[in-house]
Amino acid sequence: MKVFLIAVLFSLCIPASHAEIGASLQQLQNRANAAYEQMMQARREADNLQKDVAFAEKQLQAARERLAEREKNLETTRQKSVEAARRLERASSQWKEASDILEREWQQSGRY
Repeated sequence: MKVFLIAVLFSLCIPASHAEIGASLQQLQNRANAAYEQMMQARREADNLQKDVAFAEKQLQAARERLAEREKNLETTRQKSVEAARRLERASSQWKEASDILEREWQQSGRY
């Protein structure tokens, strides 16, 4: 009788332990699933941010190229401006000289 009673009690404990193990495994599975979802979300965010970085780097490079081209255009325009100022100075000097000569001729001719 004691053996029977021990066997019954033992059989009652086994299913309870087995059920606890099942519940514990289910909790672990749920935690693993949640961690996997978080990992996948983090991977998607990291991938998107890497794409954003690559796009921003391309935009920056394009902006640098445009800036270099505009700086080159600025320097060319600046040189043309200096040349134009020199031509203006020469033309002004020639005009002044021609005007002075004309004025002297008018004064010498007595018509002034």
